[in-house]
Amino acid sequence: MPKSSLQFWILILFLLGITVGCSLVGKGKPTIKAHTAFQWIGNIDRVNLEGPSGIVYHSERQTLFVVGDKGDICEIQRDGALVKRKKIRHADFEGITLDPSSGLLYIAIEGEEKIIEVDPADFRVLREFEIDRTFRGSTVLKAGGNGIEALAFVPDSTHPEGGTFYIANQGFDLGNKRDPSAIFEAYVPLKSGPSQGGMAWIIRGISLNAIDLSGLYHDQGSGYLYVISGVGNTLFELTRDGDISATYTLPGDNQEGITLDEDGFLYIAQDSGGIVKVKWDLGR
Repeated sequence: MPKSSLQFWILILFLLGITVGCSLVGKGKPTIKAHTAFQWIGNIDRVNLEGPSGIVYHSERQTLFVVGDKGDICEIQRDGALVKRKKIRHADFEGITLDPSSGLLYIAIEGEEKIIEVDPADFRVLREFEIDRTFRGSTVLKAGGNGIEALAFVPDSTHPEGGTFYIANQGFDLGNKRDPSAIFEAYVPLKSGPSQGGMAWIIRGISLNAIDLSGLYHDQGSGYLYVISGVGNTLFELTRDGDISATYTLPGDNQEGITLDEDGFLYIAQDSGGIVKVKWDLGR
């Protein structure tokens, strides 16, 4: 989602730490790291995908999967060369992640507030999971806007479903008040649900006292979640409990998706166009 003309004043509120309640957890003060120690590779988008809004690296296939906000998905090489492309449906795709144990892809659809399961080999939709919009009696994924904006799967071998999903929105309404963005942990019945999919529900919320959260990525190596805030080109590094360990200045503009490969390259999907690639280890 492009930045608004009110961003300056919103950023001031963010820096002052203003937040209103929805009973979310949020702990720890970040260590600000103006990260400049990266090697700029450039824009690798060779497919001209409209509105890139999510990206994930598939270590098994050694490729990247990118989605756009018009319902397209592309598989590309790490230099941007196209492997295959498909329009799955006319919908607002806002994030993509994968389950490393199965290799299956999961795409967040804003407006429908769904997570769809996709086969990376042929882009067939296998199942659909509709997310309950409410959390603790409040609507946090609003119909017609302020819905799911980012998605990351966090594997957990001890969890009955193999892990949980983390989702983010760019802001939501509570009565006559306007809350900042938030991250929510969602229980999705990947193993216990019916063959066609089913319902998913929010089990926990995390507040970062931030706005315009537009991208999520879980790094298996470090265990951290990385969260994009489009205002100020900011990247939060946090634990699954919501403790912020660092805040980085992020390269690019209108960032809506990030992912890392095993060689330390960071890929950034920009809603305004382009896929930025930099050599950046994020403090590993």
